[in-house]
Amino acid sequence: MIELESGAGATPRRGRSRLLIALVIVAVLANAVLLAPYARALWWLHAYRFAPTTAVVPVSGILPVSLTSSFGAPRRGGWRHEGIDIMAPQGTPVLAAADGVIVGNRPTRIGGTVLWILGTGRRLYYYAHMRELASGMRLGRRVSAGEALGAVGNTGNAELTPPHLHFAIYVVESDFFPLRLEAIDPYPVLQAATTR
Repeated sequence: MIELESGAGATPRRGRSRLLIALVIVAVLANAVLLAPYARALWWLHAYRFAPTTAVVPVSGILPVSLTSSFGAPRRGGWRHEGIDIMAPQGTPVLAAADGVIVGNRPTRIGGTVLWILGTGRRLYYYAHMRELASGMRLGRRVSAGEALGAVGNTGNAELTPPHLHFAIYVVESDFFPLRLEAIDPYPVLQAATTR
């Protein structure tokens, strides 16, 4: 029988324990970093209950009187239009309609380059078909009304249409993720909006 010297068998076990503890710490920190934007969005959802009293037309230089309502208009596949299309030259700045926190910034097949911004009063603002996002438009970032978000384009399923911003407003009806949304007509909101 072979005898081990005192403590010789403990070294590999102690090393594995330290490695396991380090991996757990890294996993917890990584999850905290990844979940921080969502935690901030949930806090925003519950902390700011009152809808904004004013808004900004989300395309620079566009006057409210030049907008045309298209909410509820039929779309391919039996869908209804859940927003308003704001026509503007390619590259025109897209602006935040209201204060909020970014909860979505990934390109999609339909919307192309998009931003989802959770605002006060349980409002979720959707900006789609943008050519590009402005620098720093990351999850969890707070934006202010009138701040540049990106540029008008025709990405996603709008690639064969003239450049425009598809802008929609949803009311969040759930308290946690996944969010349940109800579309509201942005046209009346934008008729009372200011321009920048």
